Amino acid sequence: MNTDLQVTDHSNIESAAVCTYFKINPPHHHPTTCLWRMSEVERALMDLLNGRPSSIPLTRYDICRKPSGSSNPCGLGRNVCIIVAAVVFNASGEVVLIQEAKKNCHGHWYYPAGRLEPNETLVEGAKREFEEETGLTFEPSTLVHVESHLIAGYWMRFTFTGYLTGGALKTADKGDKESLQAAWFSMEQLRNSAQHNIMLRSSDFLPIVEKTFQYFTKVPTERYPPILPVLQPHKHMCMRIILVKATENEIQVLLNMEDTPHFPTIKDAWQADDSLHRLSMDAFESKNYHGTKHILCVEHVGQPHRTADGVCLNLLTDVQTNRELANSKYMWHTITHPEVRRLVVERLEWGMGIPCP
Repeated sequence: MNTDLQVTDHSNIESAAVCTYFKINPPHHHPTTCLWRMSEVERALMDLLNGRPSSIPLTRYDICRKPSGSSNPCGLGRNVCIIVAAVVFNASGEVVLIQEAKKNCHGHWYYPAGRLEPNETLVEGAKREFEEETGLTFEPSTLVHVESHLIAGYWMRFTFTGYLTGGALKTADKGDKESLQAAWFSMEQLRNSAQHNIMLRSSDFLPIVEKTFQYFTKVPTERYPPILPVLQPHKHMCMRIILVKATENEIQVLLNMEDTPHFPTIKDAWQADDSLHRLSMDAFESKNYHGTKHILCVEHVGQPHRTADGVCLNLLTDVQTNRELANSKYMWHTITHPEVRRLVVERLEWGMGIPCP
């Protein structure tokens, strides 16, 4: 760990004790405060709020969901299955679906989706699956939905939306093992699929289509910022938690102070409520209640295979209870930068982010 950090003199002293948290020894001849480190925390938070990986590197896991020694690195086809999918509309507001060729759902309609392949990024996989199944090409603009389950290992589904860039809609005479054909459907047809005799493979994708449709009906200023996965390697599934305590006059974020100050990170995490419960018990020794749970950033690279197949979800949420910290490893850090404060408040609002599973 590098402790050779610049400590800036400042006239309005708050507390030199804060410096000890950052393992910085202030000069004895002049009182100081750790402005460099404090601004580093705000910079890292600003990166995440803008969909970029934190500038504070992940060097440790603070809480492990699995017992020590039982956590294996993620590997597609071994203990991880990642599905990539797409909801894409045309200029008429119709969404493209594909007719399944698989034996167990042959002839039924579903949205374009399939398994991520080894050494693929999430965006590459979504574009490949979409073209294979619909005959069309598209450019992803943002994630719209993320799911995570434990089904004989980790199962995750990342749904994108975006804009058509080319190709030709697959017709019945072009059907293959990927799909029998593709077709455009109106929202009215999907909302009343039984009435229109549309046999769906499952209705689980309909709320995702509806949510994406509502996203596009909003004016751009009322949408959450585009969120696309960033290329950052991870061996394990994990969740970095940006836990905010907001009052009328102050916004604070929880930091773990071990080694170097960082946002608490849960190893082998798969679900927000489970991860937040573990953090609450570790930091507060008591259950907390939380508000919106939004994904700020998704980190994944997928290569090399079985070395970087893990995913890191960066979760923003706020505490709805005023519990006292019960673990000295943690501290509340006050956010003073006005733009960071504004973005935190904005992104905590309902509908201003992708719900974390």
